[in-house]
Amino acid sequence: MKDQLQLIIELMRKHVLRNLELIKNNESHIREVLTWEQSVERTKELNDSYKYSKTLLSENNDYINLQVSIMNFVNKYQNKLEGQSTVKVSEPANYSQNRHLSRDEFFRLTIGSNIPYNSKHPYFNDDAFFNELLAYFQQIENYEMCADLLNSRK
Repeated sequence: MKDQLQLIIELMRKHVLRNLELIKNNESHIREVLTWEQSVERTKELNDSYKYSKTLLSENNDYINLQVSIMNFVNKYQNKLEGQSTVKVSEPANYSQNRHLSRDEFFRLTIGSNIPYNSKHPYFNDDAFFNELLAYFQQIENYEMCADLLNSRK
């Protein structure tokens, strides 16, 4: 099931990229239309073109939100999807109350920026956790965060 969800995420990512290409082409068309003489036809063409781009941007927003939701679901239930048990760890004292959090909960809190990923992070030296974080931010194309993660491990 996890593989199928990742395939869906990839298909949606490709759809978003196609929409971005359409928006780029539409932008070129808009530039061309702006060179036309003022007319009712020009105004209608511009309005239609802007509306088309706006629709594509709205669709991309929906696709991206769905991708993030699916990724969060996969990350949250990864162990269940893979048939593995959840490993419990103690939350560090500097992260509010002293309660037990699973590795997945730490992951979710980390990607949600609720727990900073630094040398005090309980999974800072866990290469598998680091690689999962890096893969997550690559999937959502947050390359700034990828760079921050890589710099944190230097």
